[in-house]
Amino acid sequence: MAPHTGALAGGAALVALVAALEVALPWPLKVIVDNVLKGSGSARSDVLLARLGISGRGGEQLLTLALGALLAITLLNAATTYLGNRVLNGVGERVTAAIRAEVFAHLQRLSLSFHDRQRLGDLLTRTTTDVDYVQQLLISMLSVLVPNVLILGFITAICFVVDPAFALIAFAVAPLLFATVVVYRRRIKAASRTARSKDSDLASTVSETFSSVRVMQSYTSEARHEAGFRARNLERMNAGLRVVRLQSALSPLVDVIVAIGVVLVLWVGAQRVLTGAMSLGLLLVFLAYLKALYDPMKALAKLTTVVTRGQVSAERLSDILNTSPQIVDHVTARPAPPLSGMVELRGVHFGYHANQCVLKGIDLRVEPGQMVAITGPTGAGKSSVISLVPRLYDVDEGAVLLDGIDVRDLELATVRKQISLVLQDSILFHGTIYDNIAYGADDVTSEQVLAAAEAAYVDEFVQTLPLGYDTAVAERGVSLSGGQRQRIAIARALVRDTPVVILDEPTSGLDAISEQYVMRGLDRLMAGRTVIVIAHRLSTLRRADRIYVIDRGLVAEAGRHDELVHAGGLYSRLDQLQQTTTTTTRPAPTLSLLPTGTEPRP
Repeated sequence: MAPHTGALAGGAALVALVAALEVALPWPLKVIVDNVLKGSGSARSDVLLARLGISGRGGEQLLTLALGALLAITLLNAATTYLGNRVLNGVGERVTAAIRAEVFAHLQRLSLSFHDRQRLGDLLTRTTTDVDYVQQLLISMLSVLVPNVLILGFITAICFVVDPAFALIAFAVAPLLFATVVVYRRRIKAASRTARSKDSDLASTVSETFSSVRVMQSYTSEARHEAGFRARNLERMNAGLRVVRLQSALSPLVDVIVAIGVVLVLWVGAQRVLTGAMSLGLLLVFLAYLKALYDPMKALAKLTTVVTRGQVSAERLSDILNTSPQIVDHVTARPAPPLSGMVELRGVHFGYHANQCVLKGIDLRVEPGQMVAITGPTGAGKSSVISLVPRLYDVDEGAVLLDGIDVRDLELATVRKQISLVLQDSILFHGTIYDNIAYGADDVTSEQVLAAAEAAYVDEFVQTLPLGYDTAVAERGVSLSGGQRQRIAIARALVRDTPVVILDEPTSGLDAISEQYVMRGLDRLMAGRTVIVIAHRLSTLRRADRIYVIDRGLVAEAGRHDELVHAGGLYSRLDQLQQTTTTTTRPAPTLSLLPTGTEPRP
């Protein structure tokens, strides 16, 4: 709220004026009753008229002045209320927008180790629904809590000045009212916290289901997902019903307590008027104050639901904002110089958890302009190796060096700007094909985008699209084939133009034609750059200057393709297995392609 102190001060002044006008509103009615209708008022009325400079006026003049004052106070109160609500609610909206932007920015800065542990649906709920509940809290506090507290303060002070004994009677139910609110507030807060947790579970279920809708429909598992959703939906409904029950109980309790207070004041006030201890006009003032007093009490009591729900959401947002990124620049970190492309892992030990060691003493070196392939069985630690180069994670022991400099001694942003990444499952963003290619660099010209697209053979399929490069890409690029997505990802990396390129099985799952286009694009991407590629296909491995075979977190073998094949180790066995698999899975020729009289071999 710091940038909005001026608006807050102006809004607070308007709210204070509203409270003062609410306090002044009953007094013209008192003048009409005590000095116009009855002809003469009490001593207090005479003092009031004298202070206002209108004592000795006739009944018609007093009536005109009182009605004019009543109308003026009402109009001024309406205008001030409008301006105050507009200013304070505007502050609430702006503060909420700032919170939402800060939460989103902070989530982007948090390390991958944090996101690995989180559910997407929970993060979506925190950045949307929780922020909305905090917004309701802020606006309620500014437009309901602050003015009502001021009105309570003003009315309490005047009541005790005018008639202290009667004021004590009017406030007799206040302790009971606030005790009721405190008790229910705790219960509603606990129930709201449970409901928010169930909201996150529900959002995670929805996110997971529809992000894998192709698999779900292919396996005809809609009924299973629907049953899971119904179960979580029922849990959320039950949690919400508990909140509703508590809210429903609080509101009538507050009304009953307030009604007791009104009856008590009317009884005592009527007795005092009958005995002459109080004028009828003053009783009407107290009754007006009583309404003005109890209405804020009721509003504050019923605000409990919004406040507790907003507090729970604020706690959930604070959990995010108080989480510090694990991958940060060291105090002595310096900008990375233009890299030549030398990459080295020296004695690297790494694990995603404290009691888990994925890599055990990895030594790996890539010279500038060299292509190094990493292969090995599934789960051996290959992806962990390439994740350490752009410092997506930090090593537990050892060091990752770029041009001989420990990556931890360099500023993170300047390191990552010199590394391009092409993943097995290329991620495309909502937008056009042009936008997805231009995503690779901040300041890129259309000429660079089109040149990269041509080099990566994106133009080969874009030319067949009615809108060309302005064709919209569906979420995650599902409207394009796997080969087309890979070519766009390669073009994105070409636009980035970095000295180090990391490829994670870029041709996995592609058909032969798509693989040819992708490999041609990769040839242009890899030219003159340091390349680290995770690969299993022989077509990629044979092109590598050096191959590292990773097995159970260790470098089992290292060398060129021919050397490793003749060594008879793990790589040789993987090579033989792949050749056998390729031979046995090759489709048999159809009869129409065989010479006449030739029978197909079994």
